[in-house]
Amino acid sequence: MNGLAKLLGVKEFNQWQIHWLPDDPVMILSVLGLVIPLALWFFWTSLNRVSSRIRKLLLFSLRLGTFALLLLILFKPELEFRKSQSLKNSIAVLIDNSKSLSIKTKIVGDETSRIDLIKNTLEANAPYLENLGKVFNVDYYFFSDEINKVGAGAVKNGYRPHRPYTDLTLVFDELAAQYQGKSLQGVFLFSDGADLTEESGEISLNLAEQLKKLGSPVHAMQAGSNEGFKDLAIEAVSASDFGFVQQPIRISLTVFSSSLGNRNIPLVLKEGDRILVSKIVEVREDTKRLEVELEFTPTNVGKKIYTLSLPKFAGEFIHTNNEREIDINVVRDRIRVLHLNGRPSWDSRYLREVLAHNPKVDLLSFFILRNLGDDVEAPVSELSLIPFPSNLLFDDYLSSFDLVVFQNFKYDPFIDKKYLDNIRKYVRNGGAFLMIGGDISFQGGGYSQTPIEEILPVSFRDNSKPFQDDAFQPVLNEEFSRHPILRLEKDLKLNKNAWQSLPPLQGINMGLLPDKNAHVLAWYANGKELPLLVTGSFGKGRTALLATDSVWNWNFRSVGGGGSGRYFQKFWNNVIDWLIAEPETRRLQLESDKERYREGEQALIKLKLLQKNYQPAVGVAAKLILKPILVKPEKKTVYDLKTDEQGEAVFPFLPDGQGFYTAQIQAGLEAESLTEEIMFSVLRDTAEFEKPLVNDTLLKKISEITGGEHHLLTGEDDLSVYKFPNPDVQVKSYSRSFSLWDNWWAYGLVMGLLVMDWYLRRKSGLS
Repeated sequence: MNGLAKLLGVKEFNQWQIHWLPDDPVMILSVLGLVIPLALWFFWTSLNRVSSRIRKLLLFSLRLGTFALLLLILFKPELEFRKSQSLKNSIAVLIDNSKSLSIKTKIVGDETSRIDLIKNTLEANAPYLENLGKVFNVDYYFFSDEINKVGAGAVKNGYRPHRPYTDLTLVFDELAAQYQGKSLQGVFLFSDGADLTEESGEISLNLAEQLKKLGSPVHAMQAGSNEGFKDLAIEAVSASDFGFVQQPIRISLTVFSSSLGNRNIPLVLKEGDRILVSKIVEVREDTKRLEVELEFTPTNVGKKIYTLSLPKFAGEFIHTNNEREIDINVVRDRIRVLHLNGRPSWDSRYLREVLAHNPKVDLLSFFILRNLGDDVEAPVSELSLIPFPSNLLFDDYLSSFDLVVFQNFKYDPFIDKKYLDNIRKYVRNGGAFLMIGGDISFQGGGYSQTPIEEILPVSFRDNSKPFQDDAFQPVLNEEFSRHPILRLEKDLKLNKNAWQSLPPLQGINMGLLPDKNAHVLAWYANGKELPLLVTGSFGKGRTALLATDSVWNWNFRSVGGGGSGRYFQKFWNNVIDWLIAEPETRRLQLESDKERYREGEQALIKLKLLQKNYQPAVGVAAKLILKPILVKPEKKTVYDLKTDEQGEAVFPFLPDGQGFYTAQIQAGLEAESLTEEIMFSVLRDTAEFEKPLVNDTLLKKISEITGGEHHLLTGEDDLSVYKFPNPDVQVKSYSRSFSLWDNWWAYGLVMGLLVMDWYLRRKSGLS
């Protein structure tokens, strides 16, 4: 074979093999089983007339050789020369680096951390593992919910319990893919088995399938045990991400206890330092887990942080899981609107329809159907089912409303004048007030020199004709073209066209003088300018007035002319949103790109600053203050920002660890100080401590399924007792194949034998 190899130009080889490559070997062999005997019989009997025995044998041999060559071509043989080398088998060492390894455990009466057991075992067996590496490829991996290959030096110097989640199904899936096509002879698995995806005492079908796919024994080295494990924990919490103000919120949780005996333990829910709910949990030695439910009612809106806490007892192996923070965004269930109307009218009807059909609005509406001066033949006591509840509305429940609307309403004699001062206090503390015009509104309603005049953004001037019944087309104030109330369309050009398409109004209240800081959004401009739509602020609240009672034309006449009432509804929704200070109507807007970040993830803070006329505030300096809430609340970081041409600024940063943070923006603009604040959280990756027990059952089943062994570490363990097979694995490094049939000499030899057969037959007198 060496001579043939040299002849074919093959210099080095240590193995050779002939490959047969028939297209359909079964059919070919079946046919040959019939053809070969018939061919041999024919070859011999056709030579009966040849008298010379030597010539007869020679012809038979020529035919037999030709037939053999044809069969050779049919089976397509190839000669392969190859050079192979031995490959080392592999051993994988999987080392758990999840956070649960930091939990203490008891070994022979002493307390130590689970990770120290693994470290001590690896250190004590370093010479064995080093010698093992001379025979096998020993690969080290850190794992949690993925595997990361590391060197032996990293195991010694960089091993720490920091990963937040354990999922052994994903780990063995990656491991099987890593050694696909390779010879993996065994696995050392160092872990506490605290897999967050596996139920206690069970092994999932997915994990079992991955272990079988691996095809190698897994020796499970168990770090720690549950003997004498003492712990009290909030194991799982279920609560909605949002809740409604003045509506009960329910929180469900599981309390885990181990080796605490029988005792009653207080569970406390707090907001800051204020206790909201306290409940006694009856812990019993024979019950590991208790399901508990708490309920509380938030009193104001905003993003709130609530803390669930259990007492910390001496001797607990871990205290981290005795507390849990949750954040809930408390929002308005619905916008509560108090609507008082002086008399029934088309304007009040259509406004009430808008309010009543808005799913966000909870409407309380009162219509005054008659005045004391009306001539009716019935006593006053029979003209009302119930008295007008002015004391309840404007004393007891006024603060529960988000918006108060007076529509062509004269307060006397229905509301005592002293209650007008309550409305002033309500707005100053953050409430919203809207007055809509008509002949008994403003001066006609007796509001001159009252607290109502004080809170409105206009002053009243005596006028012999306080209401003028003229038709007119409103004129928008171009300075406030971006004001949220005026945005019927997002595009400025389309918005202008939308306002010009609206039908004219009828009637205007006279004698209203805008205050210095008032914003006149629209005017009556028939010969003289009169304020029509004016907004302002009073204390912490917002106020507005509309000096006409004919806006209903924007619905009725638009629909009658073949259009729609969409702009009418949009206008009133804009008014409501602005008055209750929805976030998109604020001049300083602040947001983060997420509400929750993972530890180590970059956060992005965005701000938008607008002038009083809602034009972008360009090139304005602002201060961004970032600080943690619960952990080191005294620590804060200040950054200087500047707005761009859109009045915006973006600030990326990396939060300093887990917990809850506030971002506050401060900006001075047009002699006014603006402040806005948001909250976001960096997730506390404490899931590993929610299930703190060692899962010895899982580790035993892993070893059982794979044919490995399970062992409880003591820190002084001898791993040399574990033996691994080391079969000879040859890997082809060089290969060269030659066809034994598809070449000139194979076909030439067939033709030569046929020619010789023909020549001898002719010499023998055969045709």
